Amino acid sequence: MAIDFDLVKEIKQRADIVDVISYYCSTVQKKGKGYVAVCPFHDDHDPSMQISKERQTFHCFVCQTGGDVFTFVQKYDKCNFEEAVRKVCDIIGFDDPRLHKQVYAKKIDENLVPVYNCINELQKYYVYALTTDEGKAARDYLEKRKLSQEQCAKFGVGYAFKDGNMTIEYLKAKGFSLKNIENTGICKAQTSGMSDNNQGRLIFPIKDANGQVVGFSARKINDDPEAPKYVNSPETVIFTKGNILYNYYLAKQNARHDGYIYVVEGFMDVFAFDTIGITSCVALMSTKLTKQHIELLRKLGVEIRICLDGDKPGQAAMMQLMAQLDEARLPYRLVSVPGEVRDPDEILKQDGEDKLKAYVSSLVDPFNFALNYYQNISPLGSIEDKKKVIHHFMPMIASLDSRLVQDDYIYKLAEATGFTSQAIRNSLKDFRRKTTTNAPALTYVNEEVDTSLNLKKIDRDVRRLTLAERTVLDLMFVSDEAIKFYEQDIKYFYNEVYRAIANFILEQHKSAKDIDSSAMIDELNTLDIKNKDEIISEITAIGFRKDKEQYSKKILEDCQVVINEERTKIYEKNLLKQECEGKSPEEQARIIAEYLKKKQK
Repeated sequence: MAIDFDLVKEIKQRADIVDVISYYCSTVQKKGKGYVAVCPFHDDHDPSMQISKERQTFHCFVCQTGGDVFTFVQKYDKCNFEEAVRKVCDIIGFDDPRLHKQVYAKKIDENLVPVYNCINELQKYYVYALTTDEGKAARDYLEKRKLSQEQCAKFGVGYAFKDGNMTIEYLKAKGFSLKNIENTGICKAQTSGMSDNNQGRLIFPIKDANGQVVGFSARKINDDPEAPKYVNSPETVIFTKGNILYNYYLAKQNARHDGYIYVVEGFMDVFAFDTIGITSCVALMSTKLTKQHIELLRKLGVEIRICLDGDKPGQAAMMQLMAQLDEARLPYRLVSVPGEVRDPDEILKQDGEDKLKAYVSSLVDPFNFALNYYQNISPLGSIEDKKKVIHHFMPMIASLDSRLVQDDYIYKLAEATGFTSQAIRNSLKDFRRKTTTNAPALTYVNEEVDTSLNLKKIDRDVRRLTLAERTVLDLMFVSDEAIKFYEQDIKYFYNEVYRAIANFILEQHKSAKDIDSSAMIDELNTLDIKNKDEIISEITAIGFRKDKEQYSKKILEDCQVVINEERTKIYEKNLLKQECEGKSPEEQARIIAEYLKKKQK
């Protein structure tokens, strides 16, 4: 944990969960002794989220989301615990030196620290150069491209003086060695001296996932036909192009809340999206997607929206990305407007913001994008190519629940390949038959034997046990006797979430007289354990539960009887399930019939 535990407790005491949730939700209202709000974590229309000012917790009994003030911010902003703590501080206007001293940072090689310091100083130098008289040509270019001063400041846009030696001399004066300067990637040591490769160009800093500048892309601002359009940093000790998505650091902060991330080709496309208010956007800096890029996108846990150029190379690149995203099993859609070959930046400059908004909102699923590609961009040639396309789409069509949608897909696939709809349906039948033949046998029992023993319904037998365990757990929060009873007579819960909470209670009971659910949540926030969200949610649910029992030895003893009975049943049925696994329906029926006879005796 990066933030001091005592500081977390202090922040939690200062923060009012009602105020923090109200910061995000306008539906918070007083109801009785507590507060309610429309839950932002599911499609809620009536206020189903309860908020306790007394306990400083919230819980929704519809989607089972619950926790404290930090949990709420984590889930709403889809951020980690440390980020949530700092966000709460921003909301309540609290600051403390410990927040800045212990900011989480990826551990880096100490030998690289001077290189990072050097490139950070270089970035400041480029930003300064943009404000000078010489930088006016770059400012004019930016104005022509309709990039505002606010955007330039946000993305750290700068300028490199035409005299490349000035850059080197500046960094040397700041105390950096020639080796460190070379390691930033802006120059190479030569016998004639060193000079900035970016000289006379507009500078776009490239940052890693933590917001650290690691390289630059320098664009020409004159009309020299011999000069390359961009000069990009080479790979260095701190910069590997395949690990970086441009603007990822800024985009990730909004993408988790927006629920999507756009992937575009270049910097100017990112700026175009920013102009129309879409901040969840990253650029590939080429049309290749690496495994490292895929992992960065996976971490966001959101829908990926691919928006590359509408020309033939851009559309072909999108087809390549589709294959990679399919293999990675990531959710995605694609921007597609047939006939539109311009990139987002061109659409914005030529047709305005409304046209670009409409363009980026034209999202299609992979199936329809691929069909359009094969029909209009790169029509299929050989029979073998057409067969490959049909085989590629078989799993997708077979998985569709709607017969109408399935027929629609088959009809479109027939149009794209030239095969008849009936031929494709026959292929679908063959695919399903092969899939069924190769699939593992399903375990089931003859309903005539005893429907109550249907192995698919074993989980239902857990309900009575769950209710009994939940009752004991509720009592453990209010009674020392219930804690002792659990420790001596019940010993463990079948439900693993209840079992984890009971263990926390036992641990807390050793050092404190009263059980403190808030302290329990604080401790959970610092741990990386299985089912953490479920455990926190259940702890908060106990506080809001209206049907909580008052302590009674009789209730505990009744629960113990139920727990012992149901444990035995579940144990026997699990053994029975294992014995039936892989057997034919007739053999399963025989095994269950013998089991019933033994039970009757």
